[in-house]
Amino acid sequence: MNHTLNHAILCVLLIIATMQKAKAQCPAATPLTINSINSTESRCAATGKATVSVSGGSTPYVFSIVAGPALSLPQSSNILQSLAPGSYTVQVTDSCNTSVTGNFTVTGTYTVPSLDVTTQSPSCSSSSDGSITFHVTDGRGPFIDSLVSPSPVIAGLSAGNNVFTNLPAGNYTCKVIDSCGNFQTRVVTLNASTSSVTIAAAGLQYLGCDSFACNVECFINGFKPPYTVSLTGPDGTVTTNTVNTPDIFGDITSQFTLKYHHIPGDNKTMAVSVTNNCGVTGSAVIILDLQGFDMVANSAVLPGCGGQFAYTFDQYNDNSQFPSSKHCSTITYTLVSPTGAILATQTNNSTFSGFPPAAGYKVIRQDCCQKDSLQFDWAGGAAFHITNAFPMIYASCKEGTTGLQMNFNFNSRQGYIVVASGPSFMTTVDGTVHPLTYPDTIKNVTFNGVLLDYFTVGTYKIIAITTCGEQDSVMVTIGPGDLRHSPFSASLVKGCTNASKILLFASTNTYWSSAFPDGTITVNSIYNKGANSPSFSDEVTNLSPGTYYAAYHYSTAYNPTFLNDMSSWGCDVVTDTIVVPVYTQPLFNPAAAVALCGATRQVALLPDSTRGILPFQYQILNGPYATPLQASPAFTGLAPGTYTFLMTDACANSYSRSITIDTLVVPNVVTTGSTCIGGAAVLSLPSSPFFSYSWQRPGGYFSTGNTLVLNPVSILDTGKYIISVTSTIGGCTSTTSKSLTLSACSTLAETLLHFSGQRKSGTVQLYWQTTNEENMSYYLVERSTDGIVFTPVQRVTATENSMNNYTATDMHVPSGIVYYRLQMVETSGMVRYSPIILFNNNNEQPFNVYPSLITGNTPVTVTCPVTSHTSYIRIIGVDGRVWRTIPVAAGITQTRIDVTSLATGSYFIVFTGNNNLVSIPVWKE
Repeated sequence: MNHTLNHAILCVLLIIATMQKAKAQCPAATPLTINSINSTESRCAATGKATVSVSGGSTPYVFSIVAGPALSLPQSSNILQSLAPGSYTVQVTDSCNTSVTGNFTVTGTYTVPSLDVTTQSPSCSSSSDGSITFHVTDGRGPFIDSLVSPSPVIAGLSAGNNVFTNLPAGNYTCKVIDSCGNFQTRVVTLNASTSSVTIAAAGLQYLGCDSFACNVECFINGFKPPYTVSLTGPDGTVTTNTVNTPDIFGDITSQFTLKYHHIPGDNKTMAVSVTNNCGVTGSAVIILDLQGFDMVANSAVLPGCGGQFAYTFDQYNDNSQFPSSKHCSTITYTLVSPTGAILATQTNNSTFSGFPPAAGYKVIRQDCCQKDSLQFDWAGGAAFHITNAFPMIYASCKEGTTGLQMNFNFNSRQGYIVVASGPSFMTTVDGTVHPLTYPDTIKNVTFNGVLLDYFTVGTYKIIAITTCGEQDSVMVTIGPGDLRHSPFSASLVKGCTNASKILLFASTNTYWSSAFPDGTITVNSIYNKGANSPSFSDEVTNLSPGTYYAAYHYSTAYNPTFLNDMSSWGCDVVTDTIVVPVYTQPLFNPAAAVALCGATRQVALLPDSTRGILPFQYQILNGPYATPLQASPAFTGLAPGTYTFLMTDACANSYSRSITIDTLVVPNVVTTGSTCIGGAAVLSLPSSPFFSYSWQRPGGYFSTGNTLVLNPVSILDTGKYIISVTSTIGGCTSTTSKSLTLSACSTLAETLLHFSGQRKSGTVQLYWQTTNEENMSYYLVERSTDGIVFTPVQRVTATENSMNNYTATDMHVPSGIVYYRLQMVETSGMVRYSPIILFNNNNEQPFNVYPSLITGNTPVTVTCPVTSHTSYIRIIGVDGRVWRTIPVAAGITQTRIDVTSLATGSYFIVFTGNNNLVSIPVWKE
């Protein structure tokens, strides 16, 4: 036992000795040194690496990223992975807790691929000769192009080929995936080249007795020769012609010859069909009894006041300059009295007048081929009267009004109408009140059925008086249900790239038909369609970004007679303006909501709800774990580490980036406005369904929510704020806090005098100048290609001197328009942003103002981009007042401005041109 005890004591002494020895080696004999940092390009969103070579110090080493686009947890490996492009600071700590830092840059210009698609539609609806061509920019090759479900054809292409051929008509879902795993999807439609054939006319033309020519005329839409025209005659004989050439109007005509002997009432028909090369057919059946072979007794009141009638029996053949289409050139008409006496015989004139009323008259028609007759009664005269008068809603083209139809027993009689009484006023839909006065007389009326506009609710007395002195009157009551109502709406359904749509809806209580629509709906110049149903709905699809003007044009198929002073009112037009926004790629916040559950983390991505198209899906591409796509942005049971997350929207477009997951932190506070006493300020934090915030204010009381509004700022609002964030994800909750101090007047932790730059040799050099820095931590230069989503480029530590000049150079500038801004971060965590500046191409001048600190009356020189039209420079005070506006002619890039008249104070120099607005603050002493 003593032997065992001695061994135990010895082991303890050895451990103590070892610990003392280790302790004695701190600090290490050789200083901890970073020898080199070798980084590789981030060829995808976040695939860069950095290898840190270290010597000296006391092993083991711990490596972590403490500044840059993404931070990393401490790790034992000297290889830092999953790095996005940007500038980083790595910290190395040895076992003696000695730390050194080094800076490195990960290059890379990767952006999500962009897909454009061009199409060639099939020649016919039944053919498969269409094609789709993929045009991919950005991303990282090689690319995989494919047509995916739902598509009429599912196919993929081999590398180097971007054209799908032999495609039928239909809606295709086109997808491209790059080597980084990001993908873009577009939906395109191959519309078969449409065509139609409509039989316009197939009448007969006399050639000889019982012999006729038949000219089949067809309206053609989308010429697809050859056309096969078939005529089936009354005896069943089929004749076929082929037409290859259109006429001057783009239509076709085909002539046939047929034999036909007309017998009244025999119901003979002939059939016509036309088929084009795509198999599209038009057909018609011609009833020969309706072709004008038979005589019809048509009466008309003779001029004058006697009320006598004339009768016409072949009105289309009377004294015509053209030969008859159904008879030979000479036709004789004989009128026979009821007693059998021949009263009159006429050639090529079937109109008879001046005979007394009686029953049993007969007219005999004789041409060179045959004779036929018609018996009729000659009507007598009658007293003039109004046969009826009733509201006609569809005769009005103004909302909330109606028309009035009046019919008479004598047509063509002349005279006038008097509206003797009615309501005292009418209110139209625009709110205008129109006084109505009586009597209202409408002169020079022909009583062939009269349609009057406009009427409202009330009882009217209307008198009709002829030029013969005859008159009649009627009382008409208009009720609320007799007025026209045609509501219209247009709404936007935001969609994918060039795939938004506008939903159109119109309803009406009027009569409608395809020939006489209730109104016409237009959307810019791309849509024009009649609303031809009582409840009409349609949609305008595949819309690109822009402003669209949807309008409903009230209409009527009639030509009304207007009451006095109403002819200038015109028809109503209801308009709606729809702005289709530019589709923007889905995006999530570079931070994430984190809730600790023991040793694991519950993590939720924070998508930008203003971008992409819902619904979204999410997955982890790589990291300690990988997951399939899921509907929820929350991921449970994650170990600490760096993960590459991906989200995709309903358009099947993706966004990915790497995020380091560790502990919950309070996001940076963004402040806008002035925190000086009497000013107005807003402090805000990111909104998230997984976050809840509380603000402990200097007075000890609490506020909640992601924004805190101080308006006006009082002395009680200054002091220390404790901001707490609680993250709740999947049943786990974490809370953390940080403090922020608001001084009595901290409108600016510094005064940014100017922020400008120039493009030079493929790089962009940025300059900014500040004064009176106080409690500033650092500046983060951010870059964007769309002016919306900014990514970090370089971090610059604040020097906090009275006058500070800073520079930064972007060595990896994307092509096209590039935007830059400064993120200005205070030691308290508050964040503000500079104005945005932009560069268009290598030859374009930047926007710059010199000097930004104006002493005395030194003129200001403004350098601005070249424009092809007149642009403007404005000097605007901090209160929004425009002090001066200076036009800049096209092609001018430099303008000197006299500022003698400006008082001491802060101003903004604002340039408007090339569809952009940029500004730089200046100060005049």
